[in-house]
Amino acid sequence: MQIEASLRDRSAVCPDCHVRTQRIHSLYRRTLSDLPWLGRRVTLRVSSFRLYCNTAGCRRRTFVIPLSDMTVPYGRHTMRLTDLHHYVAHALGGSAGARMAERLRCPVSADTLIRRLLSRMSGKPPARSPRVLGVDDWAWRRGHHYGTILVDLEKNDVVNLLPDRQADTLAAWLVQNPGIEIIARDRSGAYADACYRGAPSAVQITDRWHLLRNLSDAFVAVVDRYARTARQITQKLCQSASTDTRMRAQPSCLQKAQAPTRNASQAAQSRRETRFNDALALKAEGHGLQAIADMIGVERKTLRRWFRQGHAPTWKHATTKPGILAPYTDYLDRRWHEGCHNATTLWRALVSQGFTGKYGIVWKWLTIRQAASPQQRFRRHAVPPFGRKLARLLLTDPGTLADQQTLFVRELLAAEPQLEKTTSWVRKMQNLLCRKSEDNLRLLLKEGRDTLLSRLVPALERDAAAIRASLVTPWTTSPVEGQISRLKMIKRTMFGRAGFELLRARVLPIS
Repeated sequence: MQIEASLRDRSAVCPDCHVRTQRIHSLYRRTLSDLPWLGRRVTLRVSSFRLYCNTAGCRRRTFVIPLSDMTVPYGRHTMRLTDLHHYVAHALGGSAGARMAERLRCPVSADTLIRRLLSRMSGKPPARSPRVLGVDDWAWRRGHHYGTILVDLEKNDVVNLLPDRQADTLAAWLVQNPGIEIIARDRSGAYADACYRGAPSAVQITDRWHLLRNLSDAFVAVVDRYARTARQITQKLCQSASTDTRMRAQPSCLQKAQAPTRNASQAAQSRRETRFNDALALKAEGHGLQAIADMIGVERKTLRRWFRQGHAPTWKHATTKPGILAPYTDYLDRRWHEGCHNATTLWRALVSQGFTGKYGIVWKWLTIRQAASPQQRFRRHAVPPFGRKLARLLLTDPGTLADQQTLFVRELLAAEPQLEKTTSWVRKMQNLLCRKSEDNLRLLLKEGRDTLLSRLVPALERDAAAIRASLVTPWTTSPVEGQISRLKMIKRTMFGRAGFELLRARVLPIS
């Protein structure tokens, strides 16, 4: 769709000498793409005038009446179409944005979208520095190259991206953006130093999740030293298991397992028969089918089926036909009791006797038989917990552990008094950080010097002020982690081909 338009103004101010003139030189036409209308591309053909400048000393002889409210000089698109392209590029990037623009009937190339996105980016600081700032690092390439993300925690908006995580870079940015009152960060020494140098008056807050993670990693490293003790205690507990439990017969176990199921099935059948008898009585009184269904609480179609059958359903399944393996079950039982538990050997023996079934049939029978055998069901595997599993077991509330786990933890801590002392201290630190308890941090850190985690205590003491602030303020770096996840998603949608400036342009909010 083409729209012809012309300017009413026939006079304008010279851009050089700023003197108004209305002497016409010629007619000037511009072709501009505009927003689509009813799914159709729209092109504006705007007629303007080229004017003479009458000022004798002006270097400009002619100029065109500008379309400042519609487009930019030498532009081929209207401003509102350029804004739409910018929003599409910010949300989708180049290639995907070009496909979406084609669908919206305002086609543009991927390179143009990226160019327009970058042209609106500026390295200037934000108009107003955030009051509460969240700082964390993000991986451009894990283990090799990292950057820094800055987030306004009050608005949950990204403030800026920094190309590295060096203290000098962050300190310089903080100096250029004064007015920050609170900074939430992880336990990085570089970030702590940058905050002290760039914003000395700001209150620093150490994120409690990072504290717990550092504490957990250190505790796991300590627990790994006691793997041999854990293995010995596990074997001891397995050997002391009750022999009576191991020797329980299979039939009695199956009967005990099946009894609740059978009782539940009989109770359900009794309830269905009671409902059916009530339905017959209501029908004899002259009630309709829908009314009876509402009164006894069943569907109308179900009630109609009951009346048609003349009784409530018993849900008895049809007996299955004997399978292809049925003639050979006695032979398989005999070989099983003789000690042959190999599916391939049993299958080959059956084939020599005329069995035509596949190997999988014999394997399935053998698997079911092994699962039902008392030796398999009551076998004790001496597999002790190691690493993070053992650490989690030691730190879990004893009231929520199983009997065997409680016994294992009790035996392990009794055998290793120093580990018991360390575990108790870690539990206190967890309670302090997770529940913001009233435990005195200074006394806890002093107590930690006598545990196996004494090497961690000096670092915690250096950051004690930030830890105390995390216990009395609601700010954390959790929103920063969410923005990092969004950054990773954007980075991966660009398939690693985008540079830092384009990534920064797409992560920062549109102003």
